[in-house]
Amino acid sequence: MRIICISDLHQRFQVDEEEKRKMRKFYSFLDHFITEPPEKLIIAGDLFDVWFEYKMVIPKEYFTTLHKLKIIADKGTNIIYISGNHDFVFRDFFQKILQAEVYENDYTFTVNDKKFFVSHGDSYTSNDAQYHFLRNILRNRTILRIFGWFHPDVGLNTGKLMSRSSKKYRKSNKILNKQEKGLIEFSEKLFEKGYNYTIMGHIHNPRIIECKGGSYINLGDWIHHCSYLEINNSVINLKFWE
Repeated sequence: MRIICISDLHQRFQVDEEEKRKMRKFYSFLDHFITEPPEKLIIAGDLFDVWFEYKMVIPKEYFTTLHKLKIIADKGTNIIYISGNHDFVFRDFFQKILQAEVYENDYTFTVNDKKFFVSHGDSYTSNDAQYHFLRNILRNRTILRIFGWFHPDVGLNTGKLMSRSSKKYRKSNKILNKQEKGLIEFSEKLFEKGYNYTIMGHIHNPRIIECKGGSYINLGDWIHHCSYLEINNSVINLKFWE
């Protein structure tokens, strides 16, 4: 079984030269898997910089990405999407149009008797109390319902103001390491329960760390690293798209 895992593309709906370069590279990545479709494509959150699914509207800049994903799905790939911190509301677009499975928090699967746990990871970071407080507010159903009453141009532009998804913005290694500590500690608890691998995003720091009882994998991002994970039966590789 061949499985591809990605996260944190953060495609923006306002396009500058930086965004054009990023998306050209990502489109070539998707085109490769149109010609060689995997059994599964797992997206561990934040494919888009803002995903708020209105009843009748999606941002036009997302069309090409969604169209390519539709082609991949039509070739038999099972698309799995786990919600990230930039994914606010899913209705039924992914499920009906892309035949995707959408999960709010995490997704688990087994390959060759090895157990995998996949999550965006934002719920498990440490030293990040301010974000966790904000996350609870942004996930409040009443607030999201009110937000959905606004015209999409207003709503999406409001979401854009909260974004820092640019090469110009980068957390220090000290902050990243403190936040990632929570992901690793959470993974170690899962390894005690019998999981062999945890796969997460959010931190934008692609690497594999061998822990007692299992391996923690961070998928990185497509802003700085263009990284992805390939699982091919028993072989697991963290790769970088050129």
